[in-house]
Amino acid sequence: MKIKLLFLLTGFLFYCLSVTAQDFAWQAPLAPVTQEGYYQVLLPPQVVGRAQPHQEDLRLINQKGQPVPYLLRSEAPVQYRTLFKPYQILRYTRTPGGLSELLVHNPQKRTMNNISLLIGNAEVRKQVSLSGSDDQQNWYALKEQDLLYAIRNTQKTAEVKLLDFPLSNYRYLRLQLNDSSSAPLNILQAGYYDTYSQAGKYTRIPVQAFSRTDSAKTTFLRLRFGQPVYPEQLVFFISAPQLYHRPGKVVLGKRKVYERRRRKRRAHLEEISVPLLLHSNAPAVLDLPRYQVEELEVQIENRDNQPLTIDSVRVLQLNRYLIAALEPNQTYTLRFGDEKLAAPEYDLQFFQDSIPQHLPLVQVKVLQALKTEKKPQRRSSTLLIWAAIAALALGLGYMTLRLLRDMEKK
Repeated sequence: MKIKLLFLLTGFLFYCLSVTAQDFAWQAPLAPVTQEGYYQVLLPPQVVGRAQPHQEDLRLINQKGQPVPYLLRSEAPVQYRTLFKPYQILRYTRTPGGLSELLVHNPQKRTMNNISLLIGNAEVRKQVSLSGSDDQQNWYALKEQDLLYAIRNTQKTAEVKLLDFPLSNYRYLRLQLNDSSSAPLNILQAGYYDTYSQAGKYTRIPVQAFSRTDSAKTTFLRLRFGQPVYPEQLVFFISAPQLYHRPGKVVLGKRKVYERRRRKRRAHLEEISVPLLLHSNAPAVLDLPRYQVEELEVQIENRDNQPLTIDSVRVLQLNRYLIAALEPNQTYTLRFGDEKLAAPEYDLQFFQDSIPQHLPLVQVKVLQALKTEKKPQRRSSTLLIWAAIAALALGLGYMTLRLLRDMEKK
């Protein structure tokens, strides 16, 4: 009987602690998946705005009520990527004991000052020379002599070697290799590395109310979202006039700033704003710092000009994803909206490189409120809860002590 009572008290104590540990305000089910594997769940503005700033309180729960490990990924405004682009190898004449020749085609006459050669691993040193031509008849020197040293890649069976030469744009390149002292090299590809930029992907934030006022040579645009959001880009669609140059600013809100005056610490509200310049020769796009708002105000200085004809303003948020392993015939739910919950620590964070970058996309369904208006908890009720927990802990200690004494007597 005492043992049963002990277990009941222990269970009740853990229940009280668990209730005070997590207090989610929102949940949203995920769309079902058809195959087992890793997926990326697109977090819409409604989720990102109501969660903690870095989504520390986000939890993915399966149909058994168990948490599912996940990773978070986010798009960057601009991503720089490097891509190997091969040239066409017209011929590679191998002459063991003589002079081998590699002929490379540069059809666009691309200006270059180096060429990358993908070569099979070889413990050898080769003397090479490089020349260029536009007709394969008249050849001109680019590099009289250079050395290709040992090609030894411990991770792969081939390695890229870079051969530098003076800036040129010949249609054809001829690489001659001295194979008099060793067998020819296995040259697999010839090309160059191209670095390009790619814009990040955005999700549109719905605007609940939009108003415009033109007064005192200034245009005021007010955008209300009806919920907390994190706008990160504004796109203006302007149809007139044809030429314009308008400065302005975007007001994100106000924050409390403290300063000392005559040994007294006083607070005042300071405007948070971002400068804006709308110019007909540039895209009407403004990147914003990440800041939680429920409304925005755009101020455009018209000076002595007629106000701009602005057809619409698009508000965007950089895409953020939750990466997790999902199974078919399972239901998954996102829970969030707990201001005090710390970020989870999953083993999955140590295996980020093992998960592909490109994954199938899963959408979040309609949000559901788990609690209505958040009421401030009374201090007396909080003290009462902790007093009850303390009493339970004392009772557990007393019951455990008596149980141990009874066992010693037996």
